[in-house]
Amino acid sequence: MRTYGQYCPIARAAEIFAERWTPLIIRNLHLGCETFGEILEGAPGLSRTLLAQRLRQLERLGILESTPKAQGRGDRYRLTDSGHDLFRVCATLGEWGARWLEIAPENLDPSSRFGRCATRSVETGSLTGAW
Repeated sequence: MRTYGQYCPIARAAEIFAERWTPLIIRNLHLGCETFGEILEGAPGLSRTLLAQRLRQLERLGILESTPKAQGRGDRYRLTDSGHDLFRVCATLGEWGARWLEIAPENLDPSSRFGRCATRSVETGSLTGAW
C-alpha cells in the first residue's frame, strides 16, 4: 500500500479508502453481499485477483472479517464496527455524488449484482440514507 507519509488522519484514512475498488467493496458488503462471488458480481470490472487482495487488506485492517462457509468452499465476509463506520463515508460520498454529479444512463448497470444485494438489504432493513 502506498502512503502519503503523513500522520494527518485524512491522509491516513485516504490511504485505505481511496484504494481503487475499496469503496465499492465496502458498499457491497453493507448492502448484503457476503461471498466472494456476490461481491465480485456487484463490482463489474473488478478482477478476482484484486478483489482477493483488497479483502485480505481490509481484513488485516479490521474493517471486515471472514468466516468459513458452513457448507462448501470459501468464506463469508461481513463488515466489523470499523467497516460500518467506514460505510458512512461511502454513504456521504454517494450523497455528494447524487447532488453534484449527473448520472448518465450509460453509467447505470441494472443487471449488476449490486441491485440484488441492495434488494436483499431493503428486505432486511439494513439500507440507510439515500441508498
